Amino acid sequence: MKFYIPILFVCSLRIHSTSTKSILEQLIPKEKLDNYGLAIEAIFSLGIRLQAIMDESPNANFVVSPLSTTAIISQLMMGAEGVFQDQLYKLLSLPKPDHSYMVNNYGKDGNETRLLPYGNFHLQLSALLKTLQRRKPGEKFDLNLSNALFYNQDIELKNDFMKYLYKLYDTEIKALNFYKDTSSLINSWASEHTNGLIKSVLSSAPPPSTTSMFLNSIYFRADWETPFSDLLNTRGKFHTNENTTVDVDYMMGNIPLIPYTATKDYKMICLPYKNRELGMYLFFPNPDNENKYNIRAFTEKLNPQEIFSAIAKSKLHDVIVKIPKLSLTNRVNILKPLQKYTEYKKVSIESKSGNGNAIDDILHKVNDFKNFSTPVVHDIMLTGAAKGVDLRVSDIVQQMVFSINEKGTEAAAISLGITDYMGGAKVMVFNRPFVFFIRHEETDALIFWGTIADPSRN
Repeated sequence: MKFYIPILFVCSLRIHSTSTKSILEQLIPKEKLDNYGLAIEAIFSLGIRLQAIMDESPNANFVVSPLSTTAIISQLMMGAEGVFQDQLYKLLSLPKPDHSYMVNNYGKDGNETRLLPYGNFHLQLSALLKTLQRRKPGEKFDLNLSNALFYNQDIELKNDFMKYLYKLYDTEIKALNFYKDTSSLINSWASEHTNGLIKSVLSSAPPPSTTSMFLNSIYFRADWETPFSDLLNTRGKFHTNENTTVDVDYMMGNIPLIPYTATKDYKMICLPYKNRELGMYLFFPNPDNENKYNIRAFTEKLNPQEIFSAIAKSKLHDVIVKIPKLSLTNRVNILKPLQKYTEYKKVSIESKSGNGNAIDDILHKVNDFKNFSTPVVHDIMLTGAAKGVDLRVSDIVQQMVFSINEKGTEAAAISLGITDYMGGAKVMVFNRPFVFFIRHEETDALIFWGTIADPSRN
């Protein structure tokens, strides 16, 4: 089964006149922790947390790329300073950093050692992104990531800002006449970096106040280790709630020796891709689970420790899998809910428990969060990006198109960040809402996260 996922993340900017040991530190092997632990934690926490804090209907399908979101926020951090930089870092829900991290720069003009705020995080995320990009002999998947910054030629970007974007994130930086050629050039970049699956990002020129746009694209292609056969396809009922069903097309296959875990609350399997370099993990609530239809509430209790424990306890079994074909789109506005979360966490968690960096704190207090009256949320400014002007981050938006069939999956995403079931085998029939995520096994990096509540809905 082929799997294609291109993602495009766009971020536009406008001129504006006592920590405890984190959960993943206890679960990630030391080598991975040392190399890119902070990056893995940021990506994993975003995948789960975004599901919990978004103002979405319980019956809505949901899919995001936390990897792409993290990549955009980290690049915005490069252009922010002081409290604004802290605000962006807090969106990632990471432990208190070492602000005095020094980095070495080696260049033709000599060597220098400089202070880079949140430098450890940037270096670990940079190392993770480069590891994901690195092609090895015999690899059976493609995962291509690209970053770009297009800015109005009327402003002058600061040298350090551009240097670190290039050195750490390989960001392509290009000056444009935003009043003339922005749409065609950015749309061409989007098409090129998503293999033509996203041909248009901008239908017209951006507002006059827009001074720059960050873009992050992900193109992912892989084959199932054991493909599904369309000869086994059936039409069947999918239970969206206690009283409602929808008709969907199901794929079915006998998948040999895959990770399988059964608990009192759910069953989990991993559908591996060729060479088992990546896997799609699926969590399915048990029939007696109180949230067997409310997948959002189920997800809110599925904290990282539980997920890593389920993976670690899994045993290899033959599994008969019956899963619906999917075709869905999803668009989420990310910045404002994340800002509300950081404020809620500050007043409702840190003040009571003193544990301000546990990823799942909010997941057990969802009703409190929904009723939380957000105080004034201040603008996030990129005061260290350009000379003479302040750039305001007005939103981060991610849009995805995601489909799965017998032969493959094709998906596209536009993230717009605006600143302005056989003998002896187990059986898994996904005929109720379920959770899935795709993980890169070498690094534990979470590439995509989603919940399917109604596969008949696009």
